[in-house]
Amino acid sequence: MIENLVVSVPFEDLDDAPIYNYFRLSEMPGEFLVIQKENGMFYFLCSHDCPIEKISRSFDWYIVSKDKFNDHLTIGIGLADKEPIEGELYRLQDETTLNLWRDILRFTFEGDFVRQFFPYDTYFKGKVRYDEALCFYIHDYYPTRTKDLTPHQKKVSNLVFRFKEGTENAAPLLAKIFSLCIGRMPFFKEMKSPVLIPIPAATRERNIARFARFCSLLSRRLKIADGFRAIWIKEDREQLKGTTGHNKLSNLIFHSEYIRGKDVILVDDIATTGQSFIQMKRKCMQLGANSVVGVFLGKTV
Repeated sequence: MIENLVVSVPFEDLDDAPIYNYFRLSEMPGEFLVIQKENGMFYFLCSHDCPIEKISRSFDWYIVSKDKFNDHLTIGIGLADKEPIEGELYRLQDETTLNLWRDILRFTFEGDFVRQFFPYDTYFKGKVRYDEALCFYIHDYYPTRTKDLTPHQKKVSNLVFRFKEGTENAAPLLAKIFSLCIGRMPFFKEMKSPVLIPIPAATRERNIARFARFCSLLSRRLKIADGFRAIWIKEDREQLKGTTGHNKLSNLIFHSEYIRGKDVILVDDIATTGQSFIQMKRKCMQLGANSVVGVFLGKTV
């Protein structure tokens, strides 16, 4: 049996890292190979008796998907930490098995045929200013009416739809992606009293489905205040996203105690004209916010 259980822990994260879990790797049953990539992804292949979820939780990694590879093995992919570290963790029978498992993972996840339904980018792609406030977005978003979308653009659309629908499996993945993107940004480290507030959806039902669990998970990962309850929807309205000249706040009730003296992070799925953000930003500043920035999954091209 051969093994490599050496783990790199970023120095600045040392106080918060569950170090005691790292040394329990030697006690884990089964065989496994985990390959961490510089882009923040990790791939794994393990025997069915290996508790890969437990290993991932030890590092605060998130398993995006896992499948049965054969009668004995499980294969999968996930998002690792915000530090761009390449490395391997493994316990296997011999070098021949190690090389074989490496080839399987590279062929599956790095070849021309990649079994991925969503994009797993963990950096903000671009930024834009709305009403002099900085906004950051992860993807260029092409509306579905656009012809000849590339495979990556289709994956972005798929993830956007899952966000809008508020599907159960989307919230943990999106919270992990946003936490890595935000955690890398200098503006976040400079915030003294940050709070995460979603730009409300058109109806109460959509708002709860889209943002309640997502905001809870993301604020917990970032260790900041959850401002989901900062804004209540008084009555449902027609979809106004992307329109201009409308008061998009008329059906909203703001609770200033979540906003006054805070550094507000406004989050939404897509930025189009920026009108919703602008009105929300101005209202937050009127209520005494220290600062307002925006973060979006995508920006319409």
